[in-house]
Amino acid sequence: METIFQYTYEALMAIANFTGFSYKEINIIVWFIGIPLSWMLLLDKIYQQRKFTIIFSLFVVLSLLVIPDFSSFCNWLFQKSVDFLNLFNDVGSNYVASSVIICVMIPIVIYIVLIRKAFYKKSK
Repeated sequence: METIFQYTYEALMAIANFTGFSYKEINIIVWFIGIPLSWMLLLDKIYQQRKFTIIFSLFVVLSLLVIPDFSSFCNWLFQKSVDFLNLFNDVGSNYVASSVIICVMIPIVIYIVLIRKAFYKKSK
């Protein structure tokens, strides 16, 4: 778990250094915008529509328009995410393990399911 967590952290830091965004901003952009957007694109492919991507994109754009300070918002949301992951400490987990399971492993499972449905359809 520590290794996956460290690689993920280093990848996010590299993106932050490249883009000029902070680590917390990149974290929010990836997990709250990028990954869900990619899932919407896959759902659109599955259902041969564009509505999921359009609705999600409109939601993101409208949200960004009403957020007065993106950096402060990302700091707040990142802390709320940390608080959520720390809730699992009560059941014997820890922040690193919870982060890897919820933020890495579960999205990978969702990607596997969506990609299979989007690109590997059963022939009739």
